Amino acid sequence: MSPQQRLPDLASVYRELYRAKFRADVRDGAATPFVVPLHLLAYWIVPTLYLTIPHRNRPWLYHARWLVLGFVCAFNWYLVRHVRSISFASSYGVGLLGAWTTIWTFTLLIWTRPQWDARRVERREIMRHVDEVGNRQEIGQSPTSSQNGRLSKLNIDKPNDQSSTLLRNCGTRLQLESHDSPSVTVTRRVQRNGDEVANGVRKKEAHTIKDIGDETEDSLLARSIVALNDSDGNPPLDQNMALELSRLTQEREYEYYWQEYPADASFWTRLGWAFDLVSSFRLTGWNWAPSCLPPYNPPPRIGQYQLPLEYGPHRSRRGYERTLSRAKLIIFRWVFNIIPSYIILDICATLMTMDPYFIIGPEHNHPLPTHLALLHPILLSLQRTTLAFVAIVIALQYALNFGAVLLALYCPPILGFRAHPWHLPSPTGSFTQVLDHGLSGFWGAWWHQTFRFGFSAPTKWLIRHGYVPPPQRSGGVGGAIITPLIGAIIAFALSGLVHGAGSYTSVPATYYWGPPLFFAFSGLGMISQSVFLHLLRHRTEKLPRWVCRLANLTFVILWLWATSWLLLDDFGRSGLWLWEPVPISFARAAGLGVDRYVWRYHRDSLPRWQWGARGRWWETGIVV
Repeated sequence: MSPQQRLPDLASVYRELYRAKFRADVRDGAATPFVVPLHLLAYWIVPTLYLTIPHRNRPWLYHARWLVLGFVCAFNWYLVRHVRSISFASSYGVGLLGAWTTIWTFTLLIWTRPQWDARRVERREIMRHVDEVGNRQEIGQSPTSSQNGRLSKLNIDKPNDQSSTLLRNCGTRLQLESHDSPSVTVTRRVQRNGDEVANGVRKKEAHTIKDIGDETEDSLLARSIVALNDSDGNPPLDQNMALELSRLTQEREYEYYWQEYPADASFWTRLGWAFDLVSSFRLTGWNWAPSCLPPYNPPPRIGQYQLPLEYGPHRSRRGYERTLSRAKLIIFRWVFNIIPSYIILDICATLMTMDPYFIIGPEHNHPLPTHLALLHPILLSLQRTTLAFVAIVIALQYALNFGAVLLALYCPPILGFRAHPWHLPSPTGSFTQVLDHGLSGFWGAWWHQTFRFGFSAPTKWLIRHGYVPPPQRSGGVGGAIITPLIGAIIAFALSGLVHGAGSYTSVPATYYWGPPLFFAFSGLGMISQSVFLHLLRHRTEKLPRWVCRLANLTFVILWLWATSWLLLDDFGRSGLWLWEPVPISFARAAGLGVDRYVWRYHRDSLPRWQWGARGRWWETGIVV
């Protein structure tokens, strides 16, 4: 028998102890199981229904948002105080849900005015009719002389390989973004030397399309595309590529537009708009989408034509990228994200069951296994921090990518365009942001930005109402230092509140002040490094790039290592590491770990149906 097999199975013992404590708390009335849909009342149901009712012209109804907010706060207070789950991750998630719902409701009802300012990109089919000579025409537009039948129909949801490749290649060159301007007007005139000018930009002979025959609408549109491309300083387009793009533009099946709050539309239209807003934490497809994501705007127009959705940049400067092919998104994320994450997460979870630190927390009095007892305390701390960090990152990648695949695969019949891959960029940015900007790049660009808008909304409200100066204001200390400082303090305080609430709702006893302190130190480290680099910017500019990157990475590693115990110790106390992340453990099948049970899901950890007891019909639902 190997030393690993002789280790006590502490993980299974403490799982049963925590489950027994949960059942005892429910029996004694000290805790209530988490039930869907009851405990989503403040998260989805009430805010969505309130935003469904038009209130722009009803001041009394707009002021009633304070009543809605009061209900949400009271409900979430009850949720955090009394609701728990037999699943360790779900019990931690109860606190996350209660705290985040409060922050998000403040964002939608107080810090912003969605019915006035929010708008999303929506699409509608283009209505066409066939003229006498067999050409398709858009209703309300003048007849065209182009031969639209030369190409097969372009389906935006499922682009064919040829059109997808073409438009992706064009998108890397054509960095055109339509912001608030709904269309681009193209004018053509001829200079004395014979050079054509479009959009006020002279076209050199090398940049024009030659030998395209008569000036059909295809050629005119292609010339306009080339003119717009060159006017933005992009490399010149190939003649055939520009012509093909112009034809695909004319063959589009949908048009995209900004949809403001549809106050005059039907109840179901308003409900869909409000539900989308309440559910979209990253606000992809909305005018409030964070700037770190790829741009979310309707495709630009050239005269009466709107370019396809594939046109334009689909990778942001921070490294977030998206694909518009549903098949490519599903296959790529399964092969390169979900499957590797599953394997790594399984290994991490198995290794954690061999260390009492991850089972009970740092206060355990159990002997360490041989492979850990021989390590120096510094190396032991480094090993535990690395394992925990890898587990957290991979778990987030696994959950977010798996959710995106489920949306793209199963939800188009229900959500329509909202489940299009255009709305599903990568969950994290480029790691080069960490190398180039240190902790600022770690938290502000590389780390998932799911809660970014909610965390930054209070600061934007303060700026909008003149309480703090805008950060872009040149000169003075206020805009350059004080405003970013206030924004960082608020963002990290709210993040600490969310994770502290998760610690509080865990079944075992925890030190729920640990996570807020960790995020406070993270903000302090980010601000300190930013100020230090700002003061030494003249010296650092002379250093080689690799030296600066190595210094940033070293600072991030050392700072997180020195402060992360506040968060990781609390994860151990809360039993969060005891959660089974995968149903089938290939690591245990290969002989790793203490126990050898390959099927990991306990019956109590799976959702089940519950009928409301003692006449409490509202407690009927799915227990998670």
